[in-house]
Amino acid sequence: MEQQSIFILETYEQLKVISDPLRTKMLIHLVEQPHTGQMLAQELNLSRAKVLYHLRELEKYGIIQLVRKEERGGNVLKFYQAVARGFIPADHLLTYVESKEATRQSYLEVIDRAKTRVLTAPDESFELHSSHVEEWNNLSLQTEFTVSQKKFVEFTQKYRELLKTLKEEDDHPDKQHYYLMSTAFQIDELLFKKDK
Repeated sequence: MEQQSIFILETYEQLKVISDPLRTKMLIHLVEQPHTGQMLAQELNLSRAKVLYHLRELEKYGIIQLVRKEERGGNVLKFYQAVARGFIPADHLLTYVESKEATRQSYLEVIDRAKTRVLTAPDESFELHSSHVEEWNNLSLQTEFTVSQKKFVEFTQKYRELLKTLKEEDDHPDKQHYYLMSTAFQIDELLFKKDK
């Protein structure tokens, strides 16, 4: 199955089904790779029956799909995967409270998933070979700033274009896998004061 980059949620039912925090958590795993109900139950420390119920709901509304079946020891294992890497409500759904809550929950799950990726990354991911941050083979930063909404949107468009350059084919013999997580949203006040 070829995952779409973005799936536009067209119905209120689709929006409602992904606004559930547990389903959002499951969906984060299913975006990354196919899972069986048993695999998800183990990873999320839930009963298999509960996971299977939520998988059926996600499949019913076209959010995930069955991608393969495997027979092991007389059992048929069903592997499901998200149909896209991201889910966005259609314009006519943006006023529903579920739209905001689904987005907030998605941000929380992305941050939680990033924590897991940090904890499971190999030790060499955090080795420093220079005191010059520009030469590091990793990146961790956070910042807060005050700009117009227009300028912020222009920045996010440039940032998305820059990310596309990382996805271009790289035939270098020593290429490595990297994980990049970004979140950005409006806040009420700055916690980190800039030096003037």
